Amino acid sequence: MINKNPKGLGRGLSSLIPTQSQKLHIASQVRLTEKAQHGLMDLPIDSITPNPFQPRLHFDERDLRELADSIAEYGVLEPVVVTSAGVGKWQLIAGERRFRASQLAGKITIPAIVRTATELERLEIALIENIQRADLNPIEQAQSLAKLVKDFGLTQEQAAKKLGIARSSLANSIRLLELPDEIQQGLMERKITEGHAKVLLGIENAQAQLELYKQMTSGRAMSVKELSSIAKTNQSSKKHSVVTVVRDFETRALEEEMQKALGTKVRIEPGAKGKKSIVIDTFSPEQMQAIVRKLTQ
Repeated sequence: MINKNPKGLGRGLSSLIPTQSQKLHIASQVRLTEKAQHGLMDLPIDSITPNPFQPRLHFDERDLRELADSIAEYGVLEPVVVTSAGVGKWQLIAGERRFRASQLAGKITIPAIVRTATELERLEIALIENIQRADLNPIEQAQSLAKLVKDFGLTQEQAAKKLGIARSSLANSIRLLELPDEIQQGLMERKITEGHAKVLLGIENAQAQLELYKQMTSGRAMSVKELSSIAKTNQSSKKHSVVTVVRDFETRALEEEMQKALGTKVRIEPGAKGKKSIVIDTFSPEQMQAIVRKLTQ
């Protein structure tokens, strides 16, 4: 009897020879790759992987959903940019927000422009796109700029020139990474502004930076101007302790609160043994009587 299914070479030669359907799939992927090299193409979304050099780490879910709704209705109006990652495979260079929103919208394909790009160029393109659109929070931008300088061996001058920004702007941005992690997180979450963060950098003591940060995020809002004034006071005298800096802030806050309530200038002046005096300015007997009435009500 002849065995129609002989054993011997594992799965047999048939497992090593592509079937007709496999040949057609490979051929279609090759043709798609060749066409894509010539410019704009509609590419399968599941053939695209995100950019590993994407500087943007956080995407607002509500914004993504709104964009997904728009894409579902009108389509993707601006193509994403990709580079080849092998036959029929692509890696995103720019347009990750559109890419993610298209996935949410259930799109099967997405319009894409194919470019050849090195790792450095991929980071540059993603950075430029996000900086131009103000999509990065200050810490994401600082981390990306630091990566551009450190990982690719560029000077700050060279990196700034590539991105079309001033070297001083690049240097000031990277300096934000010197702040304590808690403050960096607060800046990412927009609890404080970049202006506040830059002022905090002027305070050499990390503990003092954190104390002031906690005051700003847990109590009365502080303007950049107010914070700058406190920072200058702290820098002008190395004898100022962390407690002194925080008390300065608390004292100013109390003075402002009383001034608003009484309608005149109020000063809290330090005295002996930790005592303080409250000085209320009045400019007429009538004003003084009005203030007394307010205080005795």
